[in-house]
Amino acid sequence: MRPRLLDLALVLTGGMLYAAAFPPYGQDASAWIALVPLLAVLSRASAGGAFLAGAVYGAVFFAAVVPWVVGAVAAYFTAGIVAATAFGALICALFVSGWVGLFAVAARTLLRRGRWHALLGIPALWVAYELARATLFTGLPWELLGHSQWQRLPLIQVADLGGVYALSFVIAAVNVGVYLAVRTATRTARPRRLARAAAPLAVALALVASCIVYGDWRIARTTETSPRDTAILALVQGDLPSSWRWERSNAERNLLAYVGLSRRTIAESHPDLLVWPEYALTFYPERDAGLLTALRELAHRTPAGLIFGAPRVAEEPSHTRYFNSAYHIAAAGSVTTYDKIRLVPFAEYRPLTFNEALAADSDSEFSAGAESTVFPTAAGRVGVLICYEVIFPDLARRLTRAGAEILLNLSNDGWLDRAGLGAGIQHLSIAVFRAVENHRFVARAAASGISGFIDPVGRPFGMLDADRSGVAIGEVSPRRELSLYTRVGDGFGVACALLGLALVLPRRRARRDV
Repeated sequence: MRPRLLDLALVLTGGMLYAAAFPPYGQDASAWIALVPLLAVLSRASAGGAFLAGAVYGAVFFAAVVPWVVGAVAAYFTAGIVAATAFGALICALFVSGWVGLFAVAARTLLRRGRWHALLGIPALWVAYELARATLFTGLPWELLGHSQWQRLPLIQVADLGGVYALSFVIAAVNVGVYLAVRTATRTARPRRLARAAAPLAVALALVASCIVYGDWRIARTTETSPRDTAILALVQGDLPSSWRWERSNAERNLLAYVGLSRRTIAESHPDLLVWPEYALTFYPERDAGLLTALRELAHRTPAGLIFGAPRVAEEPSHTRYFNSAYHIAAAGSVTTYDKIRLVPFAEYRPLTFNEALAADSDSEFSAGAESTVFPTAAGRVGVLICYEVIFPDLARRLTRAGAEILLNLSNDGWLDRAGLGAGIQHLSIAVFRAVENHRFVARAAASGISGFIDPVGRPFGMLDADRSGVAIGEVSPRRELSLYTRVGDGFGVACALLGLALVLPRRRARRDV
């Protein structure tokens, strides 16, 4: 009975160490040992026990990292706590627990094949799990292991080579190295064996040192090659009640709040481009000529115009389609739109049962956009990611390859985290990697915060705190170079998945002559 209780304690401890590395807890050093307790359990577990340990580990860290999910689901869908908790458990099972359970079974195999198989294969398997979580079943790459280091600028620069997965690999390798060293140290005091056990840890630490050296070089080079052309962006944060989104009677009040803040900003700061967040407008601009005239007048006051979020309607012969969109109104009055590609399941569309022909005239049932759109503004070519689209590296990469010189994230986190449990800062921490991966400035305009800017090496600046109205002003430079990650995408992650699979496959036994 005692070994089982010990194993449970280790799994729970490991899961909490993983969660502690992320906002709002902010203890990012714990990521470097968070897998060690789980590995200790796997070393003596059966295959079924390993899967269970991994699944529980995943459930613990998921619940601790995103405790706001239950409240967000309950508020958004006006559901009870029981239903919201059940929905959160379904998300956990689909995107986290099952995958971590499979990782644990494969990691158990590698631990039994030797230290070098473990050092190379387990980090590769962890990356394979993260890649699966990011891409399958609509994907949910929220707070992957590498994201924990978002404030460690030299470390995170490797993301421009292999995405966040490159850093996840390094952190997982250190965890394996620590586990192997501790395991041997507790079993023997022989210097030779201790030295052999420390070799994997030394290799892992050498990887960390290499990342830091590369990161320092990348930061210095980016600073030296910064373009001279700059533009001033004004990100307007209205901090208006989320309930206004569904109340048509408040649409005009919503608009007047943003117009008032914008006019004051134009008079005081003379920005090149005005930016309003997702759902700054809560009705369809196409259906209100007077509204478009007023918005054109406001856009005309700036060199690069106005970008804002609003629903869009497209009247087609057979049916009407509705989109969650971003609009760009140029100073000259022309209008360009981008339709959100990655919709939030259940919140913005119904998976499997969505029927465009039956969609209601409502902002809760949308069609997905077909292509990434780059707005050609006087401030530079701007690529827009709407709300949680910024957590998907492939979307930001696609925009950059299409010519985006500045990345813009329009978001509304007000309904997501009413209790201040970290959703906003977590969203920001992930957005940092989109800047580093693609060597682009990222501007984030959020309805209720956190609004602000991220430079191409991941430094946030000009930030406007959550739960207040105001305007974040920042100077950005349009950039045109393409990083290795922008060019090749998730090649590193795919290579890790193939490597992990190759190392886990059963070995062929040597054939004996009879």
